[in-house]
Amino acid sequence: MATTAPAHATVALLRISRFAARPVGEQAALKEDLETRAREALARLPEHDRAVLDVDDGLALVLFGDPSRALDAAQSLASHSVDPLQVGINYGPLALTGKGPDGRVFGDGITAAAAAARFATSERPLVTHDFLRALQSGDPSRAEGFSPAGDFTDTRVRMHSLYAADAAKIGAKRRRMLRVTAAAVAALLLCGVAIRLVRPLVFPPQPAIVTLAIKPRGDVLVDGVAKGRTPPLTRLELAPGRHVVTIRHPGFAPYEVSVEARSGEHTKISHTFVAARQEPRGGGFWRDLKRRFGGS
Repeated sequence: MATTAPAHATVALLRISRFAARPVGEQAALKEDLETRAREALARLPEHDRAVLDVDDGLALVLFGDPSRALDAAQSLASHSVDPLQVGINYGPLALTGKGPDGRVFGDGITAAAAAARFATSERPLVTHDFLRALQSGDPSRAEGFSPAGDFTDTRVRMHSLYAADAAKIGAKRRRMLRVTAAAVAALLLCGVAIRLVRPLVFPPQPAIVTLAIKPRGDVLVDGVAKGRTPPLTRLELAPGRHVVTIRHPGFAPYEVSVEARSGEHTKISHTFVAARQEPRGGGFWRDLKRRFGGS
């Protein structure tokens, strides 16, 4: 006789609604389809951590380890099932001949899951108090989404306190998460703005250096603000950005140049104010006279 070993596991029992009222052929087809989809849903889990057991009106998923995995698998199967399923989930002691597909499983863990499934509806899966307590240990935030569904008495006159997912609680949790996420994003944006505002104060950018080579001399203005006369002024320090440098000398049109100043960059402005060449006095009269008489 095979020896049994005690263990704790999550059992998700999936009952096919109105199973007993269906023809035998339809019963067999529905159970085969459910078993196939269950094995596909659990294919990513190691074989020694899972088992799919046959029950009279459906099947039971036995999963060792994280209770959230069993909840995910059961909810996925129920939501994608063509035929309505009643789902009950329990966490409790089992006696098993071995983990894996060849092991046989006994114990109250299955009995409590079956009772929860009988009181469940296709729209509302039910979980036991023991499962909710196990879920709280591994995923407390997810456990907060369940509320009491009531106390139910089975055919053996045993009382079961069952729980169901609470849409209002889940919605409130999602809204809290959205608010927290929005607050975090706003904080990051504010930090970015603060850094951009404070950084120039803590680490001011280096000025651009403009060397002046003006002859014979000139009055220097930057963006319309007087800076002095060159010479002796031979150097300007400009903040990064676009500036207009104007040099003025009496009797001449102002010399104006646009400068794109970059932090730490050196540039040079050179200009010589030169008077326009003038014709000798009377030169215009003698030239006109020569042209009038055919001279060169």
